[in-house]
Amino acid sequence: MTEREAYERLSDFIQDYIYDKDWEHLNPMQIRAVEKVLEKKENLLFTAGTAMGKTEAALMPALTDIYEHPVESAGILYISPLKALINDQFYRIEEMLAGTGLRITRWHGDAPASGKEKLLVCPCGVLQTTPESLEAMLCRHPENVRILFSQLQYVVIDEIHYFMGNQRGLQLLAVLERIRRIIKQDPVRLGLSATIQDTESALAWLNAGSRRRGSVIGYEEEQRQYLVSVTATRIGETEHPSSYGKKILAQSLGKRVLLFTNSRRECEILVSQIRGLAIRAGYPDCYHIHHGSISKSLREETEFQMKTAEGPVFTGTTLTLELGIDIGDLDEVIQAVQPLRISSMVQRIGRSGRKTLRSSIAFHLRYFEAADGMVENLDLGLVRTIAMVELYFREKYLENARLPEYPMNLLVHEVLAVLCERGCLYPPQLAGAVLELFIFRRVSQEAFRSVLRAMLQKGYLKLYEDGAVGLGDAGERICTSLDFYAVFEADDTFSVRYNGQEIGTVDRAYKTDEHFFLAGRTWRVQGCDLKRRRMDVEPGTAGADIHFNGKGALYTDQRTMEKIHEVLESKTVWSYLDEEAAEILKEIRRAAGVFGLGELLTEEPGTDNLLLFPVLGTDTIQTLYYLWNSGGVVCEKVVLRGFLYGLRLCSISRQGLRQMTIRMLDGGCRVDRRLLLRKERVEGKYFEVLPEELKYLQLGEDVLDLRGAEEFLRELVYGSGKL
Repeated sequence: MTEREAYERLSDFIQDYIYDKDWEHLNPMQIRAVEKVLEKKENLLFTAGTAMGKTEAALMPALTDIYEHPVESAGILYISPLKALINDQFYRIEEMLAGTGLRITRWHGDAPASGKEKLLVCPCGVLQTTPESLEAMLCRHPENVRILFSQLQYVVIDEIHYFMGNQRGLQLLAVLERIRRIIKQDPVRLGLSATIQDTESALAWLNAGSRRRGSVIGYEEEQRQYLVSVTATRIGETEHPSSYGKKILAQSLGKRVLLFTNSRRECEILVSQIRGLAIRAGYPDCYHIHHGSISKSLREETEFQMKTAEGPVFTGTTLTLELGIDIGDLDEVIQAVQPLRISSMVQRIGRSGRKTLRSSIAFHLRYFEAADGMVENLDLGLVRTIAMVELYFREKYLENARLPEYPMNLLVHEVLAVLCERGCLYPPQLAGAVLELFIFRRVSQEAFRSVLRAMLQKGYLKLYEDGAVGLGDAGERICTSLDFYAVFEADDTFSVRYNGQEIGTVDRAYKTDEHFFLAGRTWRVQGCDLKRRRMDVEPGTAGADIHFNGKGALYTDQRTMEKIHEVLESKTVWSYLDEEAAEILKEIRRAAGVFGLGELLTEEPGTDNLLLFPVLGTDTIQTLYYLWNSGGVVCEKVVLRGFLYGLRLCSISRQGLRQMTIRMLDGGCRVDRRLLLRKERVEGKYFEVLPEELKYLQLGEDVLDLRGAEEFLRELVYGSGKL
């Protein structure tokens, strides 16, 4: 199909939209989408950079179809991970639909009730929602599913990478299957993402539970340029010295900037410090904060300022502005501390240079100088950042996500959800309703019965005289709570209010007259109501800090670890490093040589311990830790400032380690269940409900890499890296 043929195949209102937006042409992805959507009706995965027209590629032919072939329900279900992203896309799609008679309706907790009521009376057009709102509809009002989706044609999943490989994504797949059963329709699925490399796995995720074939449409804008710089600041006893804040201030002056951090606490401290430096120097107060603990009204005000302010704007954020909310064009993205993952880094840099096609990211790292000679105090944040930059910008490498095969705690959720939706069921009916969902394809009937028995014991379920299963008292309480519809655990928070307006939430109560940071400012507590979980505050001036619940250590996959080792062993000093960062890199390499970080196995000086630094991903190193501890070797993790790099094998010789490892391999590599269950816990709810053997089954998949660890041990003992 040529560009002219694709354009003419679109409905008149789409053509008018293209003309009004002054588009010079359709890009190759958009041309291919017209043919694939309108003629082949395939599931499609759209992969392209930020602002490359993925949303239009999916929606223009889908909207054309439901306009030319009207249906008596919503024709398109548009699913997004964030309500803010839904609100942002709403106006964009509404403009596209002008004059067609088709409507777009937001359906989530903060959306106007009038729009939902109107859609139920006259269902049509596009319905935007989140997985949690769909779950709530299925559980509380399944009749609405039949009304709203009886002739559903398309499901659009925005930011699909955000759902892959986690419990929330599995919930979404289950919800889509349950809807398909009710409406007896198999709508076309259209997935959108800017950060996917393994398109085969991503397409398999998109197709899960669907009966349609699928294909990938990718597009890469060759003209886009990437400007990368890395600075580093030595840190002593002061965690956030003014010299560090001054560097970020100088980098951002006169610009439209997003400052990304990896934690809410880091975001609060840095923005407060930089804002104070700017105001004292006489610069305008253009500083904002946007993260999950800031109130909705303040977040929306920040988004408005970023989009409309003509002068410089500086916003500190976490992952809440990582996704595609429209905040206008940015001059630069600044990343404080090392990135969490390469995919996250790519998503963030894509927020800048949308119009100019010159994306700019500046890494401002702090280097914690090791003073006591312990390997754990060596800071490899700079090295890990360089490795990620090199992997993506030289090799276009991104980490892969996989579809978990044993989400046992989600099985508990789905049993509750199905009973909430359908009422009492006999065990064979319940098993069919739950186990036939694609996400539970590996779960056996015996495992399912084991979960049901555990749920009966906990009062989540009850057994009627005729053998039917229904919700027990505890199950009823869970299902009537608004928290039920989300599979992730929400923090237990306190609302923070100033002059009656909510500023945001914090994860613990503060005492009267205590000070803390929130929304980039310091607040003094006037009073705390523990029963209502509310604190009233006023502006404060004293020194302050804030703490939020954390998410644990950094995850590093094997390819990234390989690159980290390459950076340590290389003599290259990259041109994007500033002078101080280049000097620090040399210091790190010297220290790495002293500690033996480039060697597989070394003796730890002054001890009878061995240090092991394998070129393996986090999950494989963790598996070695559990295997050796289960096999009688006292083993400790070597964590370098949140980054698992290796293992310490305590009070053992090479020969002793060899003998213990051979015995372990000959007996079959097994992890002590009690040790694993004591140390680890999976994401999401209901894990404690599971029987021990099913907890181990899920943890074994989520946390361990038994195959990779056993291969490494055999190579260590019998191969080229043998003891």
